[in-house]
Amino acid sequence: MGESKTVIVAAVGDFMIDRRAKAPDIARVRTMLGGADIAIANVDTVLSDLGQPSPKYANLRGPRESVHDLREMGFDVVTIANNHAMDFRAEGMLDMRAAYQEAGVRSVGAGATIMEATAPAIFLIDGRRVAILSMACTIPQDAAAGPTWPGIAPVKVHQSYGFDPSLAAEQPCSMPAAIGKLDEGDLERSRADVAAARAEAEIVIVVVHWGVPAPWRAPINPIIQEHQRLLGHALIDAGADAVIGNHAHELHGIEFYQGKPIAYCLGNFWIDSISKWPWMGRETVVLRLGFPDAGDPEVEITSVLLDDDGVPNFDPDDRAVDLLRQFDRERPVRVSQSGELFRVSA
Repeated sequence: MGESKTVIVAAVGDFMIDRRAKAPDIARVRTMLGGADIAIANVDTVLSDLGQPSPKYANLRGPRESVHDLREMGFDVVTIANNHAMDFRAEGMLDMRAAYQEAGVRSVGAGATIMEATAPAIFLIDGRRVAILSMACTIPQDAAAGPTWPGIAPVKVHQSYGFDPSLAAEQPCSMPAAIGKLDEGDLERSRADVAAARAEAEIVIVVVHWGVPAPWRAPINPIIQEHQRLLGHALIDAGADAVIGNHAHELHGIEFYQGKPIAYCLGNFWIDSISKWPWMGRETVVLRLGFPDAGDPEVEITSVLLDDDGVPNFDPDDRAVDLLRQFDRERPVRVSQSGELFRVSA
């Protein structure tokens, strides 16, 4: 028998869609994905005309037909365990899932029940099974799926605040530290979900919606929250080969744990009406994970920059690389634009 080929999985950050994509932009994204065997995107928008808005901070809706644009870009699976999947309640979310299915795009992370929301999408690539799971720590009220009701796959975070009396005396009115603690039941279920996927697939990738965007992050808190590290490590210990994060809307680092990558946040990949969100980061990457027949995943990144329309373009200045250099260095990652080797970690 000949050698098994390396399975290539490409992943990008957040999509916020409020219009149909233009043909040249669709073609450019296809080029960026580089013929990957599987391409993954997180879509932060309800692509449906159905449903009433939920009472929350932001409700994002885009054209149902945009699912076909994502298919034309080359995306095989979208992750929808996020804080916007239920923006237009169950009716909008379930109609969006149906739209993806009609377009030939798999969706993971939300469904009519918790079993459906936590089920992986499984692909067969050259005889090797690849499982993609999606879960979220960012859970609006009534958005978590349950045994008999619809929603997203939850990993709840219980929040408290740390207060240092001596610091308060020295720095009156200073902001307390926010402390997140993973819900033990959700953590155990997520571990079990990964272990179950591992039992039926050679490659397991978990996409997690987590972290704190800059406007809401306490200055005293680190960029990567402690509960993110604990969850990322737990998922790899349970059998994941890679963990990919999103939600913070800015590029964060890549940690290697047990030889497996944890990309804490890939940033924004497509943000229509980006002028509404001036704090959002425009530097992002296409993350390409190569899974050889044996050994740890190979990691390659391509620097991308969003333009004034919020659509991605290749960035010859490698600004995303400069951002990643701000994190501690730990292990080589290949940069496809410049070919330079460097190390990044969270």
